[in-house]
Amino acid sequence: MTLVALPNAAYWGRRHAEDVFKRWNVGAPLNDVKLVITEFVSNAVKATGTLDACQQEAYAKAPLAVPFAEIAQLKWVKLRLSYGQAVVLVEVWDSSDEPPVEQLPDFDSEGGRGLLVVRAYCDKWGWYPTQGGGKVVWAELRVS
Repeated sequence: MTLVALPNAAYWGRRHAEDVFKRWNVGAPLNDVKLVITEFVSNAVKATGTLDACQQEAYAKAPLAVPFAEIAQLKWVKLRLSYGQAVVLVEVWDSSDEPPVEQLPDFDSEGGRGLLVVRAYCDKWGWYPTQGGGKVVWAELRVS
């Protein structure tokens, strides 16, 4: 699934996962997969750039208030879900070459915990650079 790098991209990624899991007839671990999608897609949107703060506020209130020409200039992020041998694979591509960095935030930090949460819910996760530029961040989750 290709998503425009907008603040609501993670929402659409989660909705896509719900639809895919229904077609696969797989129930668990959908909530864990949705958590991973939220983190990976949100990070991908931040890494590739999105609307400026004023445009984001306008988009949140009324998406049609932001001119299509401005949205059309945004980059894309891509989500791929795979399933086999009792494992769900979540992959998110973005155009940034910067690797994801797992942080150890202090108690006052507002962010920086996402990849720690991903590690807690996944059997494995990692990333790799792609030939055409950018990177893929991936996670494997066992289906019980």
